[in-house]
Amino acid sequence: MTKIMLLIGGAVVASALAGCATPRYETIRHYQAPETPAGQACIQRCEQVRASCKSTCQVAWQACTARVEPQVGDRYAQALKDYASDLARYRRALDLYQMDLWMNWGRPYGGLWYEPWPYQPWHSLAFAPTPPDAPPSRESVRQSLYKAECKDDCACEVNYDTCFTGCGGTLRIEQRRLDAASP
Repeated sequence: MTKIMLLIGGAVVASALAGCATPRYETIRHYQAPETPAGQACIQRCEQVRASCKSTCQVAWQACTARVEPQVGDRYAQALKDYASDLARYRRALDLYQMDLWMNWGRPYGGLWYEPWPYQPWHSLAFAPTPPDAPPSRESVRQSLYKAECKDDCACEVNYDTCFTGCGGTLRIEQRRLDAASP
């Protein structure tokens, strides 16, 4: 009976969490170029500027990642030390939690204490401590360092959109929801 209740409770929690998931969207840009030859020439210049921007941005990204790469080892070692300290803190909290359960301190009206005691020797009901996150990986540390130190968006597309509409083209932006059911 208890296993059935746990399974039902787990299914309810899973369905509630699935309902709380935020939907994901993709942005689709629809470009319509101007018909005039001057507009077409202007669009060509915009495309050249965008290609140059992307190339410059890629070179800057590679230079930044090369500059930051030597720091990855030190940051990874520090992340491992931080994880070890979080794990030790969790183990201490877990030991205290198990002692609370063993002494029955975390339960109201139970335990080794005399019930009409004027105060409760425990601070609250016993709750299991939250375990630390997964241990860090070298790649996750590298990616977070890249994200913090290196700029990967040079606004090339935004500038191109501005240039495109300035040349007389029309731009329609559509937000499409990505569903799990759609391919």
